[in-house]
Amino acid sequence: MQSRIEAIIILNDDEEKRFVDFHEGTNIITGESKTGKSAIVEIIDYCLCSSRSTIPKGKITDFATIFSLILIINEQRYIIARKNTYLEKKKMLFAPISDEINCRTITRSFFEDEKFIDYKLVQKQLEQVLNLRVTNVKENAEDTKEAASLRHMTSYLFQHQNLMASKFALFYRFDDYQKKKDVIQQFPIFAGIVGQEYYSVLMQLNSYKKELKRIQNNLISDQKVKTGIINDLLPKVKNYYALIGIDFKEKQPLEKLIETARNLPKLSDNSYTSDQIIVRYEAIKSAIEELREQEQLLKSRLIKLDSAADNSNDYINSLEKLKEKSELSAKNETDYACPLCGSECTDLHQISKDIEKASLWLTDEIRLITNSTDHFSEERRKITEQMDQVVKEIRRLWGQMRNIERNYLSQSNKYDLEKKLDYCRLEIQIYLETIDKGLFNNLDKELEDIQSKIEECNTKLNQFNLEAEKKVALKKINQNMNKLKKNLDFEDEFKKYDLVFNLEEFELALEGKFGERVTLSEMGSGANWVSCHIALFLSLLRYFTSQKERSPMPLFMFFDQPSQVYFPQDVEEPDTKRTQEEIENDKLAVTKMYKVMFDEIEQIFLDTGVKPQLIVVDHVGFTSMQTEKERKSFEQFTRRNWRSGEALI
Repeated sequence: MQSRIEAIIILNDDEEKRFVDFHEGTNIITGESKTGKSAIVEIIDYCLCSSRSTIPKGKITDFATIFSLILIINEQRYIIARKNTYLEKKKMLFAPISDEINCRTITRSFFEDEKFIDYKLVQKQLEQVLNLRVTNVKENAEDTKEAASLRHMTSYLFQHQNLMASKFALFYRFDDYQKKKDVIQQFPIFAGIVGQEYYSVLMQLNSYKKELKRIQNNLISDQKVKTGIINDLLPKVKNYYALIGIDFKEKQPLEKLIETARNLPKLSDNSYTSDQIIVRYEAIKSAIEELREQEQLLKSRLIKLDSAADNSNDYINSLEKLKEKSELSAKNETDYACPLCGSECTDLHQISKDIEKASLWLTDEIRLITNSTDHFSEERRKITEQMDQVVKEIRRLWGQMRNIERNYLSQSNKYDLEKKLDYCRLEIQIYLETIDKGLFNNLDKELEDIQSKIEECNTKLNQFNLEAEKKVALKKINQNMNKLKKNLDFEDEFKKYDLVFNLEEFELALEGKFGERVTLSEMGSGANWVSCHIALFLSLLRYFTSQKERSPMPLFMFFDQPSQVYFPQDVEEPDTKRTQEEIENDKLAVTKMYKVMFDEIEQIFLDTGVKPQLIVVDHVGFTSMQTEKERKSFEQFTRRNWRSGEALI
């Protein structure tokens, strides 16, 4: 998103005003300590809807009642303002402005109280203008992720003085774990790779997956219900078919079985002489006898298994007693001598070694037998389960056999065949009515539908090509970092290494050709640390700029005191701790650093057609530059030079 800061404006109720105006490209504010340079980043942050003010207490806060920025976003100018008074810090103003209103013409009267609203509302308005429209990044309803916001973007925008050359941290406010996590996860949004549609589809997908799991769990229960219904209904249908003397195909799915039960065949003349019910009775009786044999076989296996377990335990007890004796017999003596003549007793030494070997063998044998005994318990559980199933089936078949005896055999003289069939039909009809009341659901169709929806969501997500796009982004960032690294002040031992950024953890390291790795915190020089920060953040700025309208990221960046590792104090002040040669070498390193910044901003413009904004505040001035070109560039880009009493306030 093409955007830059046109000016910072500070006003009070006495119609006094201070401002700093900026241009596109590089902007430098140089000056002595305590002139308000670093306060500029805090004012910008405050006006970008920070929940708290970090503007240094003192001259600036005493002077101001209004802090404001003029922003240019896609050629439209906007003003953002925020009150400084303690009770009204949450009040902000955001509005488009005409060309007539600028940092020189605006007055305190412009900021009427009724124009101010809650800062959270202003944040939403600004996000809309930046085209940051991803309002929900949750992957499921229970997720606690925060929405992508302007406040998460600030981690890419600011390199404060205590961060610029830090070996422990790279990004602004990453000490807040949740903020760090959100910023990392929302990189694809800020890069313009994905938008709200992606996260909406992702949330829908996870909702469908949750539903799929529920259906699959219910399918297990549903299948058990269906199996139970088949086991109950099938014998009743078989009895009916046996009474009328028609063969019945046993292997039928539930739906087919129910259809058969609803459309029972009629009684024919042959049915009066049919003995199929007796045949069925004998088949059930034979099946019970086979199951009884299985039960006895399983019982026999259990008895043998228990006996083997008891024998193993007895064997282990015997071995443990032997081991105890062998340990008592073994001593730590390595040399044995005769108590009479004092000569060495080699036989005793050999016996001691044999006892030690025997003790080790006993230990191994006990361990092996113990493992076998543990296996017995699992085998016993499996056999017991099988036996329980056999007994259950015997009881079920026994019930069927008793039903045939009671209703179709023992009373054959009392009831004729028609009455038996009426009873059988009525029994089936009552059971079908029970099923019709919805004891089970047809989940197969639900499963098919939800799997189709999941496939559709996956197809949509694949169209975003997220992982491939992230790889492209990472490749561009890493390539550019290493291009910049060649001209930055890395120590000689690290010049052969490549800078590598990790998009999953947002960590930076140097890696060698053979996999050797040096993290930022392991680099031992401030020159390495500040060079890493500059290379990474200029490369991120280049990448966001190259994304143009796809990315909602504001295209300005703030570097606070990048030369501090070389000149902790004003370069103009005398330095008695270093030689003149050391000072000149440091000036040369700072010159190279600024050359990288100047050249990269211009090169980004040449490559993309968009010139991002870099705001640098520093102690050093143009006279510290060691080449004529950089001296001229530094002077050209300097917007304020706060020395000899000059300051923000």
